[in-house]
Amino acid sequence: MEYRKFFEAEFREFNRDILEKSREWLNDPIIKELTSASEFDAESQERWFESLKTRNDYYIRSVWYKDKPIGVMGIKHLTDKDGETFGYLGEKEYWGKTIGVQGLQYMIDYAKSIKLESLYAIVLKENINSYKLMRRLGFETEKDIDEKTIVMRLYLFPREN
Repeated sequence: MEYRKFFEAEFREFNRDILEKSREWLNDPIIKELTSASEFDAESQERWFESLKTRNDYYIRSVWYKDKPIGVMGIKHLTDKDGETFGYLGEKEYWGKTIGVQGLQYMIDYAKSIKLESLYAIVLKENINSYKLMRRLGFETEKDIDEKTIVMRLYLFPREN
């Protein structure tokens, strides 16, 4: 896919420093609403972070521009067939600068490398930018979860009929 990159994103390990930035980002009212982030406290977030060491159902990376952490991308609920991609840019000045495209493409490439059949995303219908990003990279609406939320899916390899 061709697109003009305003900024070249880098994807690094998700570490404790990014965990703390994520706490800040996910408590921003706009980001919280757009990501449907559930309520959490520092203790529950710490337990989740520690659980990553032994989990095979999670792949998570921090997103950087130069030496600044700006977001998080990942795949959760990983199985041998699929996983749910997710992401957010916590630093709003990078919104609309193709970093979401780069991050989602990074997750697609990773999913292909581990031979997943598909990726899916749970998207708020009102989050038009996420919807457009998913469509741009080939995701299609699979079903409505409820009046506010849809599942979009991308098949990574040709499917047998």
